[in-house]
Amino acid sequence: MEYFIDTVALSVNKDGEELCGDQIEIADTKDGRILVLSDGLGSGVKANILATLTSKIAVTMLKEKATLEDTIETIMKTLPVCSVRKLSYSTFTIVKAAKDGTVNIFEFDNPSYFYLDKGVLCEVPKNRREIHGKIVYESTLKMKIGDQLILVSDGVIHAGVGKLLNFGWQWKDVSAFAEDTIRNSGTTSLCHEIMSYTNILYDRMPGDDASVVELSYKEKKTLHLFTGPPKNPNDDKFLAEAFVEARGIKVISGGTTAKIIADKTGNELKVKLDHLRKDLPPTAVMKGADLITEGILTMSRVVDLLKGYRDGEKSTEILQELFEEHGASELSKLILNEASEVVIWLGTAVNPAHQSEGFVFNYQKKVEIVHELKKVLLEMGKEVLLYTI
Repeated sequence: MEYFIDTVALSVNKDGEELCGDQIEIADTKDGRILVLSDGLGSGVKANILATLTSKIAVTMLKEKATLEDTIETIMKTLPVCSVRKLSYSTFTIVKAAKDGTVNIFEFDNPSYFYLDKGVLCEVPKNRREIHGKIVYESTLKMKIGDQLILVSDGVIHAGVGKLLNFGWQWKDVSAFAEDTIRNSGTTSLCHEIMSYTNILYDRMPGDDASVVELSYKEKKTLHLFTGPPKNPNDDKFLAEAFVEARGIKVISGGTTAKIIADKTGNELKVKLDHLRKDLPPTAVMKGADLITEGILTMSRVVDLLKGYRDGEKSTEILQELFEEHGASELSKLILNEASEVVIWLGTAVNPAHQSEGFVFNYQKKVEIVHELKKVLLEMGKEVLLYTI
């Protein structure tokens, strides 16, 4: 059975540095996904160069079926030597994840990964290998839905040194935090929980570059997003038929769109008034729909949330909003936690109310938001189809 491989990657720069000395490179292949986390020596520009070269060389060569030995040799020969320390050094963790759940991991000098089976930390046998003078640890997992693989750079393990903690967070502390977080909150954003707490331990002023990467397997599932009425009213029936025949998660974004589908299907549409916000209109419910939201304002907020979801410095704020109950957070969670593919049905009718003088969002803005959403989803590794009506 083939699964959808989901990855979340977050990094924060060392306080005062414009460039991150950690680099994360992710590439999809025909068979699965390759992921590399690299930590360059030191911080700032030099560390960024070392880590970038390491991660890009590794991903590029492994994607072309190069051996691990040849890849490491190329990295060693390519990295520039530090003029001060006379070293050419960058750590790495390489993950080769196949669509059937088989995961091969190669580690060089990074903190050991965390493998959680249904929230419980598991020890994995590792094979010690010497490759071109480098000691590399190799291991293989057979992951399934519900398992989580977490990679961290040493900036996470050292979080809090000299501030809130004498000896840093330490590996055993991070593993206990991960288990406790899953057990107590059942979060599906373990990567963000770890990064958020890392930021807290650093008092928002990281003493080192810090990165967290999460890899998990999910069932392939399609989310259908219907937004905007058709340009030709004669196509309203087609829109309703597409909604009824769609398989997977069904979301309607837009009051007019919801009314058309409700009218054509004969289903009752009810507005929910239990979670009202000043900045976002309420949601609604209707038979056959998993979620119904307002259109343009909610979609705009979803794009902001998904962009923030990929920013390590915003982990705490994003987590807080995702735990709230409103249309944008609910749609964002469906996309993040459930969907491997998103099919967008974009109606191209112009709403006269949106063209009024003083209205911030006109039709063109709506189209821009939808295309921005598509771009963000693709960057997250989701498959996206966009149909216009």
